[in-house]
Amino acid sequence: MPVEQNDKTIVLTHPSGASVEIYLFGATVTSWKTAGRERIFLSNKAHLDGSAAIRGGIPVVFPVFGPPPSSPPEYAALAQHGFARTQTWKLEKILLDRSEGVSVRLVAPPPPATFPHSFELHYVVTLAAHELVCNLHVLNTGTEDFKFQALLHTYLAVPDVSKIALTGIDAGTSYKDKVLGGAVGAAPGGPLVIDQQVDRVYAKVPSKEIGLDDGAGDHYKVRFRGFEDCTIWNPADVTGSKIADMEDGGWNRYVCIEPGFVSEFKSIKPGEQFIGQQTISIA
Repeated sequence: MPVEQNDKTIVLTHPSGASVEIYLFGATVTSWKTAGRERIFLSNKAHLDGSAAIRGGIPVVFPVFGPPPSSPPEYAALAQHGFARTQTWKLEKILLDRSEGVSVRLVAPPPPATFPHSFELHYVVTLAAHELVCNLHVLNTGTEDFKFQALLHTYLAVPDVSKIALTGIDAGTSYKDKVLGGAVGAAPGGPLVIDQQVDRVYAKVPSKEIGLDDGAGDHYKVRFRGFEDCTIWNPADVTGSKIADMEDGGWNRYVCIEPGFVSEFKSIKPGEQFIGQQTISIA
């Protein structure tokens, strides 16, 4: 069967042999396999019982990114990265089931009572032979403008993070360096290598495409639409070793490439819909 569901997960299988696993908890993609290889990093210490956000995979960050703002109060009361990644979603519909791809749509439950905004949150995951597409849909069903941040916190598995190269960040692209306390810098252009802790939010990336050479012969393209920003994150050993649900040395085996709308808040009018798309392809 191309779509199989149990009480915890949905598994999509493509005729090529590619597969993707999605946990209903957080609508978190926890596995993506093509050509017999796992493309997504999932910590072997990740909590998969719903007790905490899943460490690894592709968590859905919404309606805030990082620590919440100090106001208004309903936003200030949110947990880091918001509530979507710790809600239990439902499979709403199988959208596609043919050789071109297998696609499902999930829907989030209502927000906590302490967050009094009316919206619908849907997530469409589409699997093709060498491609994974994730679309986050936010529909404002209220009578006032609704503001939010959204991001797909993608952990891509790599054999050795010190040997990778990232491209597509044009010279002059502004970024906020969270390692340096939020200092603002400008990308120099050229490949970015991970030779130390990196936690940068690149704003309004002109190319809307990040290339990844994994240092072992595989090349990825991460393209995004609707989303304008992209966070690049790897904690390295000093910070990575302090993450309780991170496996020993796990930080050496992934890089986070995170398309989002997070350098500011997105605002949509009543009845308006925002769609943020991430497409990961293997060259």
